[in-house]
Amino acid sequence: MKPRALQPGDLLALVAPSSPFDPDRFEQGSRILEDLGYRLLPGNHIHKRRGYLAGSESERAQDLMRAFAQPDVSAVVCIRGGYGSSRLLPWLSFPRLGGQPKIFLGFSDATFLHMAFQTRLKWVTFHRPNLMNLAEHPEFAADFQKALSGKQDFTWSFGEDNVLRHGTGRGRLMGGNLTCMAHLLGTPYFPDLEGAVLMIEDCSEALYRLDRLFNHLKLAGKIEGLAGLVLGQFKDCCTCGQIRDMILESVNTCSFPVVAGLPFGHGLQNRIIPLGVPFSLNTYEGKLQALENPLVL
Repeated sequence: MKPRALQPGDLLALVAPSSPFDPDRFEQGSRILEDLGYRLLPGNHIHKRRGYLAGSESERAQDLMRAFAQPDVSAVVCIRGGYGSSRLLPWLSFPRLGGQPKIFLGFSDATFLHMAFQTRLKWVTFHRPNLMNLAEHPEFAADFQKALSGKQDFTWSFGEDNVLRHGTGRGRLMGGNLTCMAHLLGTPYFPDLEGAVLMIEDCSEALYRLDRLFNHLKLAGKIEGLAGLVLGQFKDCCTCGQIRDMILESVNTCSFPVVAGLPFGHGLQNRIIPLGVPFSLNTYEGKLQALENPLVL
């Protein structure tokens, strides 16, 4: 199910499903969204702290449910990643969320929520910088407004250097943070990846840990049936060459196309990309392209 495109003056709910955040950067990011012409609705409990979590499960889940339930909210924006959104999954009433979806925005730890919404509700969601990243990099603001207004075609071009294995494939784009994905295996919130184009990224993980995480997906039977594999940014992990070699060795018995180094993930190259919509991956044309608009205009 697709959400409605954003319009000037729309109300954006700000939620903290994971870790606590810096109040000053929160204010900076909020001002950027307000300067774009949006109204903001901060969650009631977003400034709570409970160790490494932004409040209790009950408080964080209440804010998230309220954001989706309020009729005049058009989009739900994660303030920060870190850790904690997986602990919310048993607290969410998915049947109550089953109406017209709203734009849901976040990345990193929000991967748990992206995948749960896609599995339980078949929603289209958006992998994008969190509010804290917007505060650090105001240049993300233009991408935010253009992409979510429905005026962007969500096409990315890449060169031969990005191609690890040639081929073509079509399927729903799924994925996000590799660590989070691996920790959802064996739960009712892990989506069906058969025929999907899988996107993965990560941050501050050693090569052997990335190998272990990806091998976990492979041993669980989640890799062989893919239509394509897209590697985003792996910030502060190891060399790009090491990651590429590890992935190619892991998928040497598969036939789908594999590309690397696309602008999604931690760091400066983190473009907004819709999850849950059909994409085409064509390495001969050097193009990753959404086959339909992820937003209702």
